[in-house]
Amino acid sequence: MAMPTEVPGAKASTNGELINRVQQLRLDGQLGRGTGTSRGSWLPWVLCGMMAVAWAGVGARWYKAPEASSDGGEAAKPSGSGAAAPSTQAGNQPPAASGALLLQIKGTLTPFLQINLSPDDVAGVVTDIHFKEGDRVKKGQLLARIRDNRYRNDYNGAKAALDSAQCRWDELHPKSVRPIEVQQVEADLAEAEANRVRAKQDLERFTSQRASSVVSPQDIDKAVADLKAAEARVIRLKKTLDILIEGPRKEKLLGAEADVLNAKARLEECDRLLKNCEVRAPINGTILTKVADPGVVVSPMSFNVASGICSMADLSDLEAEIDVREDQVTVIEIGQECQVAALANPNRVYKGRVDRVMPIADDTKNTIKVRVKVLLPPSEEPGSFLKPKMSTVVRVYNTIIPAFSYEKK
Repeated sequence: MAMPTEVPGAKASTNGELINRVQQLRLDGQLGRGTGTSRGSWLPWVLCGMMAVAWAGVGARWYKAPEASSDGGEAAKPSGSGAAAPSTQAGNQPPAASGALLLQIKGTLTPFLQINLSPDDVAGVVTDIHFKEGDRVKKGQLLARIRDNRYRNDYNGAKAALDSAQCRWDELHPKSVRPIEVQQVEADLAEAEANRVRAKQDLERFTSQRASSVVSPQDIDKAVADLKAAEARVIRLKKTLDILIEGPRKEKLLGAEADVLNAKARLEECDRLLKNCEVRAPINGTILTKVADPGVVVSPMSFNVASGICSMADLSDLEAEIDVREDQVTVIEIGQECQVAALANPNRVYKGRVDRVMPIADDTKNTIKVRVKVLLPPSEEPGSFLKPKMSTVVRVYNTIIPAFSYEKK
């Protein structure tokens, strides 16, 4: 390359200095000689090859994912807290054989009938408690007493009001007329009749003596008036006797009868409230929790759970509640045979039966609750081992069995 000619005595320009420096930095010998390949030219090709292999692997996985899901691969994944058996039906898989295991899911025991017992329409201070947690009680057994002073006073007042209304009705009824009262009216009637006869005779005598001028016109007028008064009294006493025998008007009897019915209803309500001061067991069951103690004020109008007496349940009728995935609930049928084992002793297996599928799903877990009836052996006392809220493992089989005997009651 030709070097630029420098003018003597002139200062080198900036562009000239730059060109000189670039020419001095040429390292042709270090970058390679002739037409040979440089040492670093293979590295980009290696990186491109590795990227091509990686993208090919990603494409293969993406292509196989829909195929795996269409084959029902997720049907064998565990459901909730329990795992489903390999025989679970999903998608286009053939139906499971009769007696095959369909699902194996963890569940929780719950009583079919559980009651939070509180006083019925009465409030007051608890005076007596006759139970403790774990006691088995019979229907109608006395559990607690509430102070009943106010309700007893109301009962006594209602009873007195009923007696008064009943007396008024009895007084108006025709059967309440005593024979002596009839005899009294009849005697008055006989007296009035005698007075009428006497007045009539006086009038006839005065009339016959009018010509002799012994009787004045005033005496005759007085005799006529006395006769009319005697006749009116006779008529009035006859009507009084008829009314006494027939009785009062129908409307009075109906009003008195309504008063009696009203007093009876009031007395029955006071009697019910008084009896409710004795809290009794509504079912045969087991006491789960004791809420109240002597001296505690309880009230059925309170929204506080602590205002009750206790909670009890029938532990002879237990159910295992399981959460079944929405894509697995189609294999569940009412009446399917189940095996229920508590985690406290997995070797202790109980017979079960699918009782019902809940009508609403849990959108937070995409599951539907299923209740499985648990059959206790006749020799096992309810509540001795299986207890509410215990964790269990439920196995559902593809077999339909009849309902248990206690379910038909």
